[in-house]
Amino acid sequence: MRYCAVGALRRGLPCSGRLCRGPFVRFESVTAGTSVKSGKRGGSRWFTRVLLGFLVPYTGYAVYVTVSTAQEIKYRHQHCIKGLEDPEDPRFYSFETTRMKYSPLKVLGRYENPFVEYRIQTIYEFFFNRIVELFERNRGGIPPDKRQMRALMPVHKPTWSGGEPLDHECTGNLRHDVVALEDAVPAAVGAHTTDTDEPPLYNTWLGQSCNFVVYNGLKILTDPIFSDHLLHESLGPKRITDVPCPIDKLPQPDVILVSHNHPDHLDPMSLQHWNDDNNPNTLWIVPTGMKKYLTSNNISNFIELSWWDTCELVQPDGTAYNITSTPAMHWSGRSLMDTNESLWCSFIMTHRGKPVLFHAGDTGYVKDLYIRIKNQFGAGCRLALLPCGQYCPEWHQRPRHINPSEVVKIMRDLKAQNVLGVHWGTFVLSGEYFLEPKQKLELLAEFEGIRDHCYCPELGKTVRF
Repeated sequence: MRYCAVGALRRGLPCSGRLCRGPFVRFESVTAGTSVKSGKRGGSRWFTRVLLGFLVPYTGYAVYVTVSTAQEIKYRHQHCIKGLEDPEDPRFYSFETTRMKYSPLKVLGRYENPFVEYRIQTIYEFFFNRIVELFERNRGGIPPDKRQMRALMPVHKPTWSGGEPLDHECTGNLRHDVVALEDAVPAAVGAHTTDTDEPPLYNTWLGQSCNFVVYNGLKILTDPIFSDHLLHESLGPKRITDVPCPIDKLPQPDVILVSHNHPDHLDPMSLQHWNDDNNPNTLWIVPTGMKKYLTSNNISNFIELSWWDTCELVQPDGTAYNITSTPAMHWSGRSLMDTNESLWCSFIMTHRGKPVLFHAGDTGYVKDLYIRIKNQFGAGCRLALLPCGQYCPEWHQRPRHINPSEVVKIMRDLKAQNVLGVHWGTFVLSGEYFLEPKQKLELLAEFEGIRDHCYCPELGKTVRF
């Protein structure tokens, strides 16, 4: 039958049999649609190749970074306990072992966290969580009425120094130099002073981790953020509370401390306001790796500090302060392309060999880090500014942010006298109700009997310590 059909076609005879026509008609119809379908197939193949061409190398990169970091953490820990029979030996918490265990770590040219508690955030996790956020209704539980918001989040007019005289200008008379931590006055040999001898410290919370601190005439601004939008006016995220003070009404700070370069800790408005053209006398103290970004924004009066580096500040009357960069468990980047190219840190300021101010910036909880900081700089820090928001969902946020219960743990580890919970109530950047960090922290503090020394401040209200 098959032979007859072929022979009939060769002689040009008509053939109406199903076996004769079927295979060739199907072949003809397939060939006719090939040109149309080939374009679609080619496009999908090109997209698949590009996607795999990115995801496969990136996955290999992420695995390599994870394994290399874990090996380095294990190596450092083994060297720290080498020769120590008891892991709880006090020598395990010496500054030598602290620097060995918690010095900056780089893998393939980018900074990584040398903490066993940390888990790297891949682009898969990052974008998965962004997609989940799109389906959340009324994220953060923001009241639609602004009057309700003002009642829940009152905004005060700052007094900055509790009514005491304050120079609102920055003359640039502050001398500064980077010194080795060993050359700084250690807490153990600091001047013997009583609480009545110490000048008061004033703190004004301006939103997120932005605080204006006045101590003995020294004016410090932490993680400046004055913009109404983090990324763009049409993209947001939009500020949910008012700024207590416009940036042009703020007393000119002597020093600006930047813990890392995330947009909610450093905004373009601040970069422009305190650049070389407008306010060149203000000194910026930033983590290592931010030089390129600051110079591109016309800022030259800055000092980069790596972990455990110390900047000595000297006022015209000879009064000296030490500001030391200390480790934090977080990450950095203004975009996906510059992720972890610069370091992140916390800061501790000492005066007369005693800890006065601790600015945590952003961090996850590390069980022995703050004990080590306390051992080096002394207990009794006058004020610790600790982030207490942006912790939900915890599976995603915990390696990079602390929750209210961990704020209380850090207060104990540092043996700080006072703690203010910040980094909440300014932008909706996570899933918890926007007042939950304040409510939880103050409830825990009440339970622990430390409510007068551990709480969340009100926007713009100047508090004396």
